[in-house]
Amino acid sequence: MYAVFFDYDKITYRLPTNPEEIEVSSSQAIEKYEVLSLGPIAFPTHMDLKEYSFECEFPHTYLSYVEVKGPDEFIDADFYIKKFDEWRRSLTPVRFIAGKVNEGSTKIDTDGINTLVLIEDLTIKERAGEEGDKYISFKLIEYKKYGALEAPDEVDEKTGKKKKSKSSKQNPKKNNTYIVQVGDSLWSMAKRFYGDGSKYPKIVSSNKDKIKNPSLIYPGQKLVIP
Repeated sequence: MYAVFFDYDKITYRLPTNPEEIEVSSSQAIEKYEVLSLGPIAFPTHMDLKEYSFECEFPHTYLSYVEVKGPDEFIDADFYIKKFDEWRRSLTPVRFIAGKVNEGSTKIDTDGINTLVLIEDLTIKERAGEEGDKYISFKLIEYKKYGALEAPDEVDEKTGKKKKSKSSKQNPKKNNTYIVQVGDSLWSMAKRFYGDGSKYPKIVSSNKDKIKNPSLIYPGQKLVIP
């Protein structure tokens, strides 16, 4: 049996119908250089994040082909749309699961998909003659967990002891800059710098020229951290 799920905050939501296809795209980042004796050469740097795209029907009433046992377990389209909106506004990843499963399980076989993603794009359509039913197109991007790396302690060559940190002498009111890394979100950055992810609007306010959509920041962007 094939099934598609989203898992958020330890609650698993099965999509009411299965998409006809799930497109998975992955590319390799390549830097190109001109070498005098060779001409242009290509140098692979890293693998880009995977992207998942598909469209799924969300009926507003119970139908015989929905992926639930009966009308009592059916959830309408508006419920899902509200959930997707909440997840995106929280700026946190969700788990995407798709593949063959046993009845009543969310454990997929080895050929399936089970990964953290961000819902990068969501398009909702309603077709004539099917009022109330929604067709939702998803564009998901792979999310990788990360942790901040601590700089190694400097050692005095003469004494062999650790040098004192200069951080205490820095002006705490001075704005800092930060280079966006793969997997970063404004919420995670605010949590790292302020201890509270909900303070991400401070970062947005100081980078209005760079951030047009708070849900979209890109690796390599240099942002001011007020």
